[in-house]
This record gives sequence, structure tokens and C-alpha cells, in this order.
Amino acid sequence: MEKVNYSVSTNLEDTRSLVKISILSAIAFVIYLVEFPLPYLPPFLELDFSDIIALIGGIMLGPIAALCIELMKNILRFLLMNTGTGGIGELANFIVGIAYVIPICILFQKNRTHLKLVLSMIPGIASIVIIASLTNYAFLIPFFTGINQHAEKLSMVVRLYGPFNLIKGIVLSIVGFIIITALRKTKVLN
Repeated sequence: MEKVNYSVSTNLEDTRSLVKISILSAIAFVIYLVEFPLPYLPPFLELDFSDIIALIGGIMLGPIAALCIELMKNILRFLLMNTGTGGIGELANFIVGIAYVIPICILFQKNRTHLKLVLSMIPGIASIVIIASLTNYAFLIPFFTGINQHAEKLSMVVRLYGPFNLIKGIVLSIVGFIIITALRKTKVLN
């Protein structure tokens, strides 16, 4: 006869994790509503700090939690806000968000020091620039602008999207490092 595990702690832990993911998703959604353009760049390229909440969730609960927070944040935005992109903007934000957050969460899991956090943010920044550039080149520029010529798309990626996502990655990393360091000092994050 097969032994059945009636462990309550596993179910409680799963429930706690789901509640944490839900709360962090809601916080990320609210923060996502506060976007601002960067100087010298077109106003449709806006920066928000919601990816930091997904990063915190990923550090607390693992990379899958970060992915879930990014997904829920964007689903909420799509369902509750009229952004005028038909969901494409939210899809782009999801792709770019996980491109930034997942590498950091994976690399930071093993040795949780301040140096390791900073070093894990470097591939996160590189990932956001590369993935966002490829996504913009292959899908978003043709969809939003109708431009399909290689030279024009490449020019937009090099002049607009690459620099914007580099700045975004650096700003998110600086602010994220400050917040994560403060949370670790208060023992909210281990």
C-alpha cells in the first residue's frame, strides 16, 4: 500500500507563496501605472519601476515567481487599462521585464552577497538590451510603424530602443539595489 503524505506545511507554504505573488503582482501593477518619459527620447518610451517588485519576488520566491508577477502585472494592465496598444505594449513589457529579472534571480540564488547582486545585475542589463532590441526589430517596429526595411529598423533600434533599454536597465539596477539592500537589512529578504 502506498504511503500518503498529509503534510499541512507544504500546502500552507504553497498558499503563502501564492499570496505573496498575488500581493507583489498587485503592487507591481500599481507602480506600473506611474510611468514617465526620459529626456531626449520619444514620449512613448516610458520608464516605470514595476520590474523591481518582480525582482524582489524572484529573490524571495525564485525565478518562476518573478515570471508570474510580471505576467499578472501585465494581464491586469491589459484588462483594466486602455493603453491603446491592443496588448502589444503589455506583451513587450512582459518580455523585457522577464529578460531583465530572470537572469538576476537565477544568478543571485546561490551566493546572496551585495557583490553577487551587483554582478548578477550586469547580465540582467545586457539581457534587457539584447532581448528588447531583438523584439523591437523583429516584431514591435513593424507592427507599430509599418517599417519593414532592415536599415530603418536597425537605425531605430540603435538610436532609440537600445539606449532606452540600457538606461532603463541601469536605473532599475541602481534603484533595485538600494531597495533590496534596505529590505535585506530589515530581514524581509534573506
